[in-house]
Amino acid sequence: MDQLRLTTLSPVTITSYATIDSTNTAAKRLIGNTQLQTPVAIVADEQTAGYGRHGRQYFSPDQVGVYLTLVWPVADSRTLNPGQVTTSIAVAAATALSVELGVQVGIKWVNDLYYQHKKVAGILVESVGNHLIIGIGLNINPTDYPVDIQAKAGALTDQQVDREQLVASLLNYFVRYFSLDARDVMRDYRKLSLVIGQQVELVVGKQTIQGHVQDVLDDGGLLVQTDTGQQTFYSGEITKLNMTGWTIS
Repeated sequence: MDQLRLTTLSPVTITSYATIDSTNTAAKRLIGNTQLQTPVAIVADEQTAGYGRHGRQYFSPDQVGVYLTLVWPVADSRTLNPGQVTTSIAVAAATALSVELGVQVGIKWVNDLYYQHKKVAGILVESVGNHLIIGIGLNINPTDYPVDIQAKAGALTDQQVDREQLVASLLNYFVRYFSLDARDVMRDYRKLSLVIGQQVELVVGKQTIQGHVQDVLDDGGLLVQTDTGQQTFYSGEITKLNMTGWTIS
């Protein structure tokens, strides 16, 4: 990416790389050596060791995606609600994609983005000291996906994309949604939710729960009606989502 152009477009200090191991890993190296006072972003054309939740490999080939990490210093990370952070980032990313690419993505709780029944983005939020490390990987253009994700992974467009402008827009919306009240964020989140009103299978630790999603609460909790009653979940992964005409699994 064009470092100079990114600097003129971006609302935060940004460093770009052609190739990097992982933008989140680079962020951890940065805050290990520096006490940040203002947000910093790291973006790359390619990651050789990108990772997602539970340390899973995140496929990050050259020139077909956006791999971005925002490092956000906070006064005390212990006071933050992780659910509110991740939902804010998901809505911000979805908004940027709508504005810049004209595509309407949906959100699978808590923060996976889907387009045309395929996963097109993953978001990982980590906390290190008094810093939030917010990583997002976007599949912009089609590519040859590894066999294990071919059925699930998709791309946002087959057209050429101004990736510098998209990165700047993502950062702008990240900053904007961080400043909003949780109720305002969740109002937008619910409009984009793929799971509200749907039957799901949720894995929490070693337990698999089936139920009907009633709502996503203002604090990011997933409200599910199960055979044993109504329960709220703040962690876990939806491994199956039954919707009219198609299934995410």
